[in-house]
Amino acid sequence: MSNKIRANELAFDIDGVFADTFRSFVEIARNEYGIKIEYETITEYEFWKYMDFDADIFHKIIGRILDYPIEVGIMPINGAIEVLTRLVNLGPLLFVTARPEKDAILRWILLHLKLEDMDAIRLESTGTHEEKLPVLMKYGVRYFIEDRLETCYLLEQGSVVPIVFDQPWNRKPHPFKTVKNWDEVSDMIEWEKT
Repeated sequence: MSNKIRANELAFDIDGVFADTFRSFVEIARNEYGIKIEYETITEYEFWKYMDFDADIFHKIIGRILDYPIEVGIMPINGAIEVLTRLVNLGPLLFVTARPEKDAILRWILLHLKLEDMDAIRLESTGTHEEKLPVLMKYGVRYFIEDRLETCYLLEQGSVVPIVFDQPWNRKPHPFKTVKNWDEVSDMIEWEKT
């Protein structure tokens, strides 16, 4: 009996797990607005609430990241492409994001995974973190890789086991399994097709 996770029981968040979105935010803030933020000092998911950050600039950067992820140069997190490309061979990948719309990030996913078959991807855009649980339950997901701790606590109340993808903003004490990188994600997966 394996205690590995079967591919059809696993789903992924996008920002902070697959897409290195926060790093792009930091680079845009620095290069285009002269705002100095160090990635490793982002110790809160909603970091802008705890910093002296101009709201208009914040919304401009976020708007570009949401609407133009390819054009602003968001890169995949190291190792994600290799693991997700391998997973596609076991069945469709499910991504669940709190982004308000999915078209722009779907283009980004298809570009980076070099997929032509739309059936290889299932992408649900919930608009809020709170709506992720019902979507995951609808698909029968048992494990979800997420970077936002508050979402992990919401998932725990349902039947979904959250797995925290290590980021500076989720390093507070918590009861969840943590993966530090995509190699550790790969190690948890049952790679034999069942």
